[in-house]
Amino acid sequence: MTTKVRVLLLWPGADAGSGGNFGVPQLVLLGTYAQQQTGAEIAIRDLEFERALGPISLPKLLAGDEGHGYDVIALSIYSSFDHLKCTAIAEIARSLWPNAVIVVGGYHPSARPFDYLRAGSPFDVCVIGEGERPLVTIIESVQGGAPLRGPITLGPDSIADLDSLPPSDWTLLERYREVAPRVASQAQVYLSRGCPFDCAFCMERAKRDVSWRPLSIERALGEIESLHRFLDLRGWTLYFGDALFGMRKSWRREFLDGLARLDIPVDKYWLLIRVDLIEDEDLRLFAAANCGLGFGLESGDPGQLAIIRKSGRLDTYLDRMEHIAERAREWQVPWGANVICGHPGETRASMAVSAAYLRKLFLRERGTTGFLSVDPFRLYPGSPIDAERSVWEKKYGTRFHRPHWWEDGDPEFLAEWIDPSAELDYLERESLQHQLIDPILAQIEGKFVYRGPARDYFLAAIREQVEFSQSSSRLHFLGRYFAWQGYLYGDRGNRVAERERREHVGLRELARAERERRLDAVAKQAGVGRDHPVMAALLEVPRERFVPTDQVAQSVRDVAIDLDREGESDEPARATVSAMHAYARSFSLLEVGPGQRVLDLGAGTGYGAALLIELVGAHGSVVAIEFDAALIEIGRREASVVEWHCADALDATTWPFSTAAITKVTVGFALAELPESWLAAFAEGTWIVAPLREPETGEIRLSRIVHANDHFEIEPLEPVLYVPARRDFAKSLPRAQELRLPVLR
Repeated sequence: MTTKVRVLLLWPGADAGSGGNFGVPQLVLLGTYAQQQTGAEIAIRDLEFERALGPISLPKLLAGDEGHGYDVIALSIYSSFDHLKCTAIAEIARSLWPNAVIVVGGYHPSARPFDYLRAGSPFDVCVIGEGERPLVTIIESVQGGAPLRGPITLGPDSIADLDSLPPSDWTLLERYREVAPRVASQAQVYLSRGCPFDCAFCMERAKRDVSWRPLSIERALGEIESLHRFLDLRGWTLYFGDALFGMRKSWRREFLDGLARLDIPVDKYWLLIRVDLIEDEDLRLFAAANCGLGFGLESGDPGQLAIIRKSGRLDTYLDRMEHIAERAREWQVPWGANVICGHPGETRASMAVSAAYLRKLFLRERGTTGFLSVDPFRLYPGSPIDAERSVWEKKYGTRFHRPHWWEDGDPEFLAEWIDPSAELDYLERESLQHQLIDPILAQIEGKFVYRGPARDYFLAAIREQVEFSQSSSRLHFLGRYFAWQGYLYGDRGNRVAERERREHVGLRELARAERERRLDAVAKQAGVGRDHPVMAALLEVPRERFVPTDQVAQSVRDVAIDLDREGESDEPARATVSAMHAYARSFSLLEVGPGQRVLDLGAGTGYGAALLIELVGAHGSVVAIEFDAALIEIGRREASVVEWHCADALDATTWPFSTAAITKVTVGFALAELPESWLAAFAEGTWIVAPLREPETGEIRLSRIVHANDHFEIEPLEPVLYVPARRDFAKSLPRAQELRLPVLR
C-alpha cells in the first residue's frame, strides 16, 4: 500500500491588509484541488490562528500532528511584507526536514522569483502565478519517486474556468473552527480572479494572468453557503477577497439578486469594486443583498488620478464618486474609499486639491454612509511603478530610498520611505498628510448616518483611521525615518537626521501630546502628585531632543534610553537618559524649588539638567558635570543655560567652580560609596539624592543623603538599577546583570 504524500500549506499570518480575516481561501482552494487530483494528505496551518491555540513551536508545527513531518512544505508569501518571515521559516524547515520539497508562491514570488532561486536558498520550487496545477505537479513528482529539487520555477499556469475547480473543502480549517470567532470578526471567500486594470501601484499583474474570471453564479453562491454551513456566519461580516468584484455587469447583477434570496444571516457582505462600474441599479441590488462597498479612489485630484493610471473617463470619475455617495446614503449602503498620499508624482498642490475634494465628499451637510481610509504610498514589486522606477525618477523626481525594502527587516517603514516628487519629500508628505487629512478623519464619525446592520463594524473602521493619525503612530514612523538616516549613511546621515529633527514642524507638539497622555502613569510610578512641579517640567521639556535620533519614538515612553554601549550587545549601557519617573522621583526627594543652585552629576546629554532649569526658575541655576565630552556637546546645544563642565564627578578637588552656593545635588549614576572629596566640597545641610550601594547586601538603593558637618546621614530607599560611574565602568561595581535588581523604569 502506497503511503499518501503529506503536504503542509503554511500561511504566515497577516502583517498587512488582511489581519483579522478567517478563511485563507486561496490555501483552501489549493488544498481541495490537490486532494482531488492526487489523493494527498493536506494540512493547512495559519500562524495567526495558531497563536490562539497556545504558544507556537515551529519544530512541532513542521513535524505535523503525528511527528513524521511533511513531504511537501509550501509557504504562501501573499505580500512582500512576509518575505523575510517565510524565508526564515523555510530555513528552519530545511534544517529539520532536509528531504522535504519546500515551495513558495504568492504575489512576491511571482514578482521576484529570483529572490528564491539564489544559491543556498531553502526553497526548491518557486511558483509563479496561480498555484493549483504547479502544486499537483510537485506532489506527483514525490509520488513518482523523483521529488522536484531546485531551485526551479513552475508556472504561470492559470485556471481559465474556475468552475473546473472543486468546491472549497472548508473542513481543511477544522483545527481553527472553535477559536475563529475569538481571533477574527470577518470571514473571507474568493468568487473571481484577476483584474485587467493597470493601476500604477498595484501588484496584480505580477500573477501574469490578469483576465477577470468568475465562478458561475451557482458556484459562487455555493461557496458562501458551504462556508456558512461550516462556520455559522451569524454575527460575521463576509469579505469577498476578489481583486475586483463583479467586473461584468450581467454577472454582478445576477449574483447580487441571488445573494439577496440566499438570505445568509451575516452582519454584512464587504467587497472591492471600481467607482466607474457602478450604476444606480447596482446600488439598489447592493442594498437588497446587504453589501458594503470598498472603492480604491486613490486621490481626489484629477491630475494625480491620471498619473496613477486610473483608466476610464477621468473627467467624470470624481463626479461619479459623489453621485454614488449621495445614492448610497439614500439606499443606506455603507461604503469606504481608500486614498493614497504620496504616490509618485504627488505634489503639495495635488495633495491640497485631493484634501478639498475629500472634505466635500465626506463632510456633507446631510451626512454620509461612507468612511475614509488613508495609506501612504508603498512600493510593491511587480507593480508598473516598480518596473519603471527610472522613468518615475526622471519624470517626477521621485526618490525610492530602499527599492528592495523587503530585504531589510523594517518593511513597515521602508516600504513607504519615498520622496514622491522633486518638490515633495517624505517628511513634508507626512506632515501635509496629517495637516490636510486628519481634520477630515476626525469629523467623519459625526457625519456618519448609516444605521443598518454592522454599523459598529464601520464605526470601528472610522475610529481605527483616527487612531492611526494620532501622535503615537506618527512618532513611530518619524523615529524610523531618523533611525534609517543614520543606519544607511553613517555620520553624515546622523547629521542630516539631527538637523531634520530640529527643524521638523510639529515634532515637539507630537512628542508633548504623547508625554501628556502618559504622565498620570509616570506620576503614579514616581509616587508624586500629578500637580507636582516636576510633572509640568516633564511635559514641557522636549525629551526627544536629548536622545539619539533613532530613539525619538522611544523618548515619550517612561523607560531608560541608552546613549552608548561598549562591547557586545548584552553589555550594560555606559550612559543613559533615565526613565521619566526616575527624574520625578529623585527631584521630588530633593525638593528642588525656585531660586536654588543645583548640581547635576553625571548629566549625560542634559535632559535632567533641563528639567532642573524648569524647577529652579529664572532666579536659580544648574551646574552640570559630565565625563563624556561628546555628551556635553549635545547638552550645551539643547540646554545652553546650564553651566556645563567636563570633569570627574567623583573627584570634587578637580571641579573648576565654587560649590559654596550649591544646596541640592542629584547623581545620575550608581555609587559604590560616597567619595571623601564630597564631604569637603559641600556645605553642611546640602541634600544629595543618589543611587548608592549598601555595603552589607551590595544592593543599589536610591538614597537621600544629608551633609551633617563631618559626615553624611544616609536614608536608603527603594532598590534601583543605574549605570555605574563612567570612570570605573564594570570595575568598581558588579555588572548590572549580576545585581538582579528591579529596574527603575
